[in-house]
Amino acid sequence: MTFSALASTAVFAATIIAIAMGKMQRSVASLLGASLLMAFHVIPAEKAVTYIDFNTIGLLMGMMIIVGVLARTGVFQYVAVKTVKFTGGNVRLTFVAVIAVTAFLSAFLDNVTTVLLISPVVISLVDLIDVNPVPFLLGEAFASNIGGAATLVGDPPNIIIGSFAGFSFMDFILNLTPASVLVLVIVCGWLLFHFRKEFTVSETSAERIAQVDESRLIRDPLLMRRASGAMLLVLAGFAVHHLIHLPASVVALLGASLLLAVVPVSGDEVVHRDIEWPTIIFFASLFIIVGALRETGVITAVSNIMAAMLQGHPFLALLAVLWFSGLSCCFINNVAFSATFVFVARDLALSLGMAASPLYWALALGACLGGNGSFLGSAANVIVADMAEKGGSRISFQTFMGAGLKVVLISLSVASVYIMIRWVLLGG
Repeated sequence: MTFSALASTAVFAATIIAIAMGKMQRSVASLLGASLLMAFHVIPAEKAVTYIDFNTIGLLMGMMIIVGVLARTGVFQYVAVKTVKFTGGNVRLTFVAVIAVTAFLSAFLDNVTTVLLISPVVISLVDLIDVNPVPFLLGEAFASNIGGAATLVGDPPNIIIGSFAGFSFMDFILNLTPASVLVLVIVCGWLLFHFRKEFTVSETSAERIAQVDESRLIRDPLLMRRASGAMLLVLAGFAVHHLIHLPASVVALLGASLLLAVVPVSGDEVVHRDIEWPTIIFFASLFIIVGALRETGVITAVSNIMAAMLQGHPFLALLAVLWFSGLSCCFINNVAFSATFVFVARDLALSLGMAASPLYWALALGACLGGNGSFLGSAANVIVADMAEKGGSRISFQTFMGAGLKVVLISLSVASVYIMIRWVLLGG
């Protein structure tokens, strides 16, 4: 292994350890790691910039602005009260409702967009029923990644894989939606058991909920209508952005800038207060660190070793791609991983003399489901953690990973059974 490969691996590992120990903020640890890699010429600065996914950065910024304006109207508190009244104040039923709605939205929206929309509602909701917000926020993050696995547009890895393999929207519905639904049901059941001691609500909370007049929670109806209109236009743009040849980031930024141009709110104040700049820095730096792993050949070397070990074992190859991508994406951003590993899956299929499609599906399931392992796996996880901290509840790296790794193991086990039935026994 070359010095550059060793250095990129060491910096990646050190960044994870620094974040996990909580001694350094995520943004600072990742920025330091990226800066060291560029300073010691492990990856040239001009090359490092090309690994930053500006589509993800732009999408985050645009949606943060729109959600920030919406938050000023009281609409999230309104939706929270409506949800609690609909479930009769039953904490477990409310938790299941959050899981189901998040997963459904994540199947048709980018999961980052989904958690930006849902997190303020969840924070208002748990404050209303006076329960620990952490189980709800973790459940929301997990559901966003599981739901995102169901469709072509639900999670960025699926978009990358679909584009590379030429899969249609319906191909994902037929091949991955059943697996996603099955995993969601089983994970939801496990989460209800895992957090069972947290799901209690006092009688005074139930009485307080019944007395709330949710219509009075809307503080600025005109601003709400304008911001909601902008959100609906952006969501419509997401649905057709492939047809109009515009990245999702451009759609989000256009909607956000048009909204700021027509509302009586200071644009500078919104940009300063509502864009989570530490999150933006974290992602830009993480893309550079993972880019260094790709640039120095670390990921390719690992995949070559795996291909050599799987010669003559197509079924084991499917499980290996599923589990290797799933466990890797616990700690490597699943967008960057998928962008590299699609080539590995293609080459692996050629060397084994098998159809590539099942390997692509195994990669999609692994990358999306593995994103639940830690903060580093998926953009949605970081957003949830940052919004939780903004709302007064801290989710540490250890807390997230403690539940997340178990969710990943359950998810990958269920997906393994699905793969065996779908592509081995039924020959799909």
